[in-house]
Amino acid sequence: MTITDFQTTTIDILRHGQTVADDILRGRIDVPLSDNGYQQMQDRLNPLIDPSAPWQQIITSPLQRCAAFADDINQQHGTPVTINEGFLEMDFGDWDGKSFEELKANDPVLFSKIWRQPHRYSPPNGEPFTDFSARIGSAWEGLIKQHGGKHILLICHGGVIRALLGHIMETPLTALSRIEVPYACLSRVKVHHQQGKDHWPQLIFHNVHQ
Repeated sequence: MTITDFQTTTIDILRHGQTVADDILRGRIDVPLSDNGYQQMQDRLNPLIDPSAPWQQIITSPLQRCAAFADDINQQHGTPVTINEGFLEMDFGDWDGKSFEELKANDPVLFSKIWRQPHRYSPPNGEPFTDFSARIGSAWEGLIKQHGGKHILLICHGGVIRALLGHIMETPLTALSRIEVPYACLSRVKVHHQQGKDHWPQLIFHNVHQ
């Protein structure tokens, strides 16, 4: 086997930090980072950025709690940024932007069912979780195909990261809520490619504090 037959793609996955609206269900609602949330992301990446950003490409959700931070890295280090709507957070429909307390109070049964059985239940007018999971898987495969062999920073959302880890680890949808993804959570996946074979993803770390 020659060196051209094998390559590795490294993807650092960063969740956005705290937002100005911290107690609501955030899907497509476009709320900005709080000052603390920006600092959370900065603190998490500082060991990687110093002395220079290692990434060859940044992929980000279009929502400002992700894209604004990606743009700042671009301004500071010149790393190219691509906005990818495939990595948008789940669309929670009528529930989007409402507080957790309100949702629990108004429909505690459905709230519990969605959390425990997301493959069967969805918020009113929301994106079915199976569709969401398939969308994230497709966006991930597209990223690997387009940026194979590079070191990538992907900035996205908590639900997206759970779906990604489920796709990578072949985890049942019912178990994804068991994965903790706090603000500014940092994970790394390496994808190994060998000519003529399916690529093989490997979770290197999750929710690490650099």
